[in-house]
Amino acid sequence: MCSNARQITTARRVKNAFSFLSYLLQAELPIDFTPDGVGHYPCDLTLKASDDVRLYRIECTVIPSGSVAELRFTTPAHTPVKQNVPVVNQTADKWLLKADITGSGFTGPRSMTAHAQSTSFYPLTFTPAFESTNKGQLKLMNTADGMEHTFSLVGVGEKPLALEHLVLHCTANQRKTVSIRVPNVTNQRLQYHVSSDLPIITGAKTISVLSLQEETFDVALLSRRRGDYSGALCFVADGKPFIEVDSDGDEVGGPAPPPTPDLEGYTVWYSLEVHVLPAPCIASIPVSCAYRSATEVDIPITNPGSSELTLQVALQGDELHGANELVVSPSSTEQYRLTYQPLSVGIKSGSVIFFSEKVGEFWYDLQLDGMTAEPVTLSPMQCELGRSSTQTVSLANPTGDPLLLEIQSPNTHNYSLNTKSPLVVPPKSTEDVLLSFTPSALGRDRHVAEIVFVSEKLGTLSYNVSGSGLMPRREEPLLQICAALGLTGTTVIPFTNPADLSVMATVRLTAESDASSWSLLLKTASDIALSPHSTLYIPINFKPSVMKAERGRCSVEICCANGEAWDAVDGAPVYKLHFHYPIDGIPEYTLPCTLKKQPKVVCVANSRVEEVFEAALCAAEPGEEAFSYRLELASAASAADLESCVALELLKQTTCDDDDDKTPLLLTFNILFTPKGTFSHDVELVVTASGGAVWRFPVCFQATDPSFDDVIDIEAAGLGQTSIVKFSLTSQSNEPARFRAYFEGLKDTGVFSVTPVTGQLAPSGSTFHVAFKPRMYGKGYEARLIIEARNDRWMYKVRGVIPDYKPPKAQSAYKHLRSSACIR
Repeated sequence: MCSNARQITTARRVKNAFSFLSYLLQAELPIDFTPDGVGHYPCDLTLKASDDVRLYRIECTVIPSGSVAELRFTTPAHTPVKQNVPVVNQTADKWLLKADITGSGFTGPRSMTAHAQSTSFYPLTFTPAFESTNKGQLKLMNTADGMEHTFSLVGVGEKPLALEHLVLHCTANQRKTVSIRVPNVTNQRLQYHVSSDLPIITGAKTISVLSLQEETFDVALLSRRRGDYSGALCFVADGKPFIEVDSDGDEVGGPAPPPTPDLEGYTVWYSLEVHVLPAPCIASIPVSCAYRSATEVDIPITNPGSSELTLQVALQGDELHGANELVVSPSSTEQYRLTYQPLSVGIKSGSVIFFSEKVGEFWYDLQLDGMTAEPVTLSPMQCELGRSSTQTVSLANPTGDPLLLEIQSPNTHNYSLNTKSPLVVPPKSTEDVLLSFTPSALGRDRHVAEIVFVSEKLGTLSYNVSGSGLMPRREEPLLQICAALGLTGTTVIPFTNPADLSVMATVRLTAESDASSWSLLLKTASDIALSPHSTLYIPINFKPSVMKAERGRCSVEICCANGEAWDAVDGAPVYKLHFHYPIDGIPEYTLPCTLKKQPKVVCVANSRVEEVFEAALCAAEPGEEAFSYRLELASAASAADLESCVALELLKQTTCDDDDDKTPLLLTFNILFTPKGTFSHDVELVVTASGGAVWRFPVCFQATDPSFDDVIDIEAAGLGQTSIVKFSLTSQSNEPARFRAYFEGLKDTGVFSVTPVTGQLAPSGSTFHVAFKPRMYGKGYEARLIIEARNDRWMYKVRGVIPDYKPPKAQSAYKHLRSSACIR
């Protein structure tokens, strides 16, 4: 049975004594209680005697000790900032907390509930009334046990933000009144001084607002010109209390209270955005002009005043140009002249705006009409029949976007452009297009055309072009036929009928000296019918019998198939047209010739060799004395290797007798060969006589591997370990030379390495590091290290030396074991 119950609330170690009554006797039992933490601790105490048993219930509730924390708030005046204050309840019971807040500007709910075993938040708000530092306190008291949570509060009110961003609209030269509310959140009546940085705003200089109320303040907007303005409207209190006086000038309500220092400079302000719209225009003027042209417009401006009037002028529209100022004398009228030059076609709007401080702003609306451009006549073109001439057409894009032009050219036989449709012209640029003219008749009657470029922005751009076909008088470009002595070389001349009608063609082949060397491979050389713009292929053979160039001429004569005349030239009709093709026949001698040495020049890289090369000019014509010679390189690789390391010099020219009683010429050349690398190239030594004959002699230039400049032996430090050897090289000139270092013949990558790989080889010397890192025993490592500079090349033989493998030696642990102990 429970004879007594007692509850103790503690926050620390407790010593307590319980009294026990037995009849008239009393005894005390001391009990110590040391809690581990916050919580509720129930306990049953049992006392036993031989003739009595007593039971006591003890309940201890442990609460946290009181704490004080500081919370800081920083915010502009009139701008609230909220902070959630955490309250941790680790008990099994929910708490009802009452809030007590002191300090100006701090607000929050009067109570809150902190749920068990969770964290709750108390919303605390700070709203400073003006720019100052406020201090306060927040106490959260637990209604169950009276425990308090105390927070020290510090609130800093900074310069206030605008109460509101106001967007206002008005019209130029027209006054507009706007009402703006002005609040007073303080506890005393305030008188504000009003100011603004916008000159277009006017109003009263002061306004009085009662405590905790607001008043409306009227501002007048008046701007002399259009535009967008931004600024501020400020209301600043002076801190002095407002004093009312009666009609006699006596103060109403007794003597004035003393000034409040905290309210001095108290500010309320608004940010303003004012959009001033233009007033109605004086007049609307239509203006029209074709693209690529310009027109002028005169606007009369009258000054009725007695003083000179200076007007600032602004033009709205990229296509309008004019002066930015106009001066009008007193009682007179001046003409303002502007130029309209359309950049595109279509209807657009523009304006010309006049302004002065005296009269304000007035303007004229311009209705701009960009019309399709007038056609442009290009310079007349002329060209011989069968040929082409060109001229440039410049297409400008004045806009800020790419211009897409579709090309329309109906006369494609006579005129063509070197571009495809559509043509894209970049913004703010000009594209040059090449126009080609190919006549198809004599005269200009059939060579008139219109070339059109069409775009959405510029409309239609037309170019009128005309051309004249002239008599063919110039020879066609020179052709060449190369043939070996006694053999036949062939070329084909394509002749295209340049006319728009059918013709009859006759082909003739003539020679200046030996006509037997030439032949025309046509079944029929006369009265060959050709349709308009068709092509006749004329094969011609050249078979030289002597080593001398021959000049031939192929002539094509055409006449109209219907027998009519082409045109009248100098009053006489022309029935036949002639086209001439000059041809040079070049004999070549390519058969093996007698040489004292094999035509092969061999040299070790990075060294030099001189060879004497004799070339016998078999079948050379008597009297030939002047010769030119050159090395003909077959590829870009051979040109890169040989151009800088081969020098050819003609030593002498002699005449010798052979077995056939001919007297061939013998040319003796000196060949200097200084290769820098290894290569092999087959080239030809070409000798050309003054008469045009050509002899070709094959020569092979071969550069072999050079001997090593040095041998570098690197002894390994061990498997997987790197050994390094250093050496220096100097530039062979007085200036640094760029170099490249690399290995050749390296099968195992990572075994040898060199640093640096590239760089500048200094005249004072550059250091190279060669590293060796072996991977296994019993294998020899060897590679070639190449270092190439501008005009120099070094080659080193690098050998990796591996130490001999020595197997480990160890003594048996059973060396004293007797043979009798062995297992049988």
